Amino acid sequence: MKIFLKVWRQKNSTTKGKLVDYEIDNVSGDMSFLEMLDVVNESILAEGKEPIAFAHDCREGICGSCSMMIDGIPHGPDRGTTACQLHMRRFKDGDVVYVEPWQAKAFPVIKDLVVDRSAFDRIMQSGGFVSINTIMLDVCFGLNG
Repeated sequence: MKIFLKVWRQKNSTTKGKLVDYEIDNVSGDMSFLEMLDVVNESILAEGKEPIAFAHDCREGICGSCSMMIDGIPHGPDRGTTACQLHMRRFKDGDVVYVEPWQAKAFPVIKDLVVDRSAFDRIMQSGGFVSINTIMLDVCFGLNG
């Protein structure tokens, strides 16, 4: 299948970024989203240009470091799936797909699709965070008086 990408490109944290168009033919539905980006990068390198920078540490759906916005959704359209586990069969021939970094104050862009996750990593290294339903605490422990 053929996919049209609009990928966020930003040289570094101090420069202004923009969406750049890429077209990729012969996309297999069995490719992961990151494998598809690898193929795009091969064609970019063949033209003597700088490849798209993106995080791709484990590619096993565990770490979440491949964090990116795909069509405005974190990690893409499949709930509970990281970008490295998102397969291209989720898209149709001729689709236009927007790929951007998580652009948030807490995750400043380092380059292209790579963001600074150090604040999040410090939280995880200290034991993570706990999210609980306070209504359940009220019911279970009679905390509501």
